[in-house]
Amino acid sequence: MRIKIIMLIVALLVGSGSWWFLRKYHDTNTTLHEYNEMIKKKSSQYICPMHPQITSDKPGACLICGMDLVPIEDSKEDEDHDHEKHKKKGTDEWEDVSQSEDPSKTTPDGHTDFKLSLRKQQMIGIKTAKAQKKKLFKSIRAPGRIAFDPDLYTAQNEYLEALKQWRRVKSSPLSDVRRNTRQMINSSKVRLKVLGLSDSQIKDLAQKGFQSEGLLVSGKGQDNWIYADIFEVDLPYIKKGLSVQITANFLQGKILPARVISVDQVISPDTRTAKVRIQLLKTDDSIRPESYVNVTIFAPVGEHTSVSLEAIMDTGREVFVFVKKDAGRFEPRKVSVILETDNDAAISKGLRPGEEVVIGGNFMLDSESRLKAVIQDGTSSDEHNH
Repeated sequence: MRIKIIMLIVALLVGSGSWWFLRKYHDTNTTLHEYNEMIKKKSSQYICPMHPQITSDKPGACLICGMDLVPIEDSKEDEDHDHEKHKKKGTDEWEDVSQSEDPSKTTPDGHTDFKLSLRKQQMIGIKTAKAQKKKLFKSIRAPGRIAFDPDLYTAQNEYLEALKQWRRVKSSPLSDVRRNTRQMINSSKVRLKVLGLSDSQIKDLAQKGFQSEGLLVSGKGQDNWIYADIFEVDLPYIKKGLSVQITANFLQGKILPARVISVDQVISPDTRTAKVRIQLLKTDDSIRPESYVNVTIFAPVGEHTSVSLEAIMDTGREVFVFVKKDAGRFEPRKVSVILETDNDAAISKGLRPGEEVVIGGNFMLDSESRLKAVIQDGTSSDEHNH
């Protein structure tokens, strides 16, 4: 009986030991499995280049833009020099080379410098061009109409008649007659100015001694005018004598040359425009008073450091370009744009002539810069926590 009891106790001990060993073995395997899965998940995490907040543990498409997700490790393949650090001699400290860069450069919010391999640049389709200092011309486009202005026609006739009257009475012994005639001339000149004529135009009218009927009718031999409404922001560039091109549907593809002859000094409070008077240098049989036309004025805007409009990235709050540096490094840099022409943007601050800017593939670079900034911030936070 005693032997049976001893054998039962031994069996219980062996069974308990075996159960404990198997339990520990299972727990260890489970922990290792979970750890391996965590490492695997972390090493194979995917992210959207355009929207870094979209991540996944497997390949797929972004829920926002539909772009293919890319592995985070792949996105880091060009970061070696972005966050390159050099160990100081005799110490265990590390120096971030970005600290030694020019502190005056301004980087747009949510962006950072980065490097791309030549292969990746070719895949993205990067194109660059150098900033240049050159003379720029702005094409100012506005609606216009063939002038039909009986009031101005009448006012010009009154001025010419007053001048004729003065030639008849300037030698008169009656001072009142001479004074009244001079007052008529001055009043006529004031009315012409109110109606938009410049001093030089009034002088030309007096020297010519007659006026064309182009303000009333059209046809060969008439000086047809065009009235164009130019917005206040463009008025500083409009000067007398600038070249103008006139197009219209009724011209059937013809382009008529013209030139600016005067600019009104008074701005309309309703439309914030001023009237610009343009003289046609070539008439056409299809021209009729009050016909609508398209006006393009070619105005010089001075010499400026300029880049292609394709280089400009505008977020609404900031304007920046991507500057290509040595060894495939790209630097997002804020700039100040003072004006734009058809093809170029004039830069007043942030860029020097000769610097190379990106004009193709900007949006992909923008995504790359934002992604690197997110990863960099995440790395900095992890290092701070540890």
